[in-house]
Amino acid sequence: MEENGEVLDVTTDSIFKNFLDNWLNIVIVIAILLVVVIIVKIISVRMRRLVEKKISDEKILIKKRTFTLTNVISNLIIVGSAVAAVLIIADQIGIPVTPLLAGAGVAGIVVGLGAQSLIKDLINGTFILLEQWYQIDDTVSIGDTTGAVEKFNLRTTVLRDIEGILHFIPNGEIKQLSNHTHAWSRALVEVGVHYEENIDKVVEVLEEAFEELVNDKEYKGSILQRPEILGDGGVSELGDSAVKFTIICKVMPGQQWTIGRQLRKRIKNKFDEMGIEIPYPCTNVYMRDNK
Repeated sequence: MEENGEVLDVTTDSIFKNFLDNWLNIVIVIAILLVVVIIVKIISVRMRRLVEKKISDEKILIKKRTFTLTNVISNLIIVGSAVAAVLIIADQIGIPVTPLLAGAGVAGIVVGLGAQSLIKDLINGTFILLEQWYQIDDTVSIGDTTGAVEKFNLRTTVLRDIEGILHFIPNGEIKQLSNHTHAWSRALVEVGVHYEENIDKVVEVLEEAFEELVNDKEYKGSILQRPEILGDGGVSELGDSAVKFTIICKVMPGQQWTIGRQLRKRIKNKFDEMGIEIPYPCTNVYMRDNK
């Protein structure tokens, strides 16, 4: 083997001999790597628990950023330690590391191994981290996949969808992303009533349902602004069988689904109590009597 005019005497026999001569050093390097990995994992878990305990839910953005940075830094330490361990072991078994690293052949090796996509992933992951596209625990949509960000490093984003399926997405493939839980969210609820109902009465009943939800101790901490009917109490649509209202409510990040469900529940109960009809599709069947 020749590198930059120098002949590198590397054979299978020499590698095996060097391994036997330096096996203890190699074992020590591997042991140190395992210890580093274990320590980093323990620190990462304890850091997450400490943040969960010490930082309140009102500072959810600080929580998420801390989780994200902890995840990225721990992965960088592990990857860096693994690379260092591989280089040390290569040197111990007689593979000259310095000439390979210094030579222009390294770039050719990297390209030859198809690392262009890896470099693209790392670059895009760096921009995602610096520009704060999302944090750990954010709910995002990437392409046709929607889920909570469970893990993030400079190479990969890991999402877990509502069915519990884990999706591994290379950062280089992220072209367009939608963040459902950045800074604040909005619950959106559409309600339809029968055409014969009095609109002013319906609006009044909806306001009562809003008031009940806002005063509920369990949910009022998640609501940033009181629910309102879009268009200052106006009608959103005159549908085929219903007069439709659109209700919006500004909430804490990730709470839009819970608040939306609670709104629907209270609105249904209020409508039942006040005798307001919510129309639903009906099919009329006409029977012809041939006689």
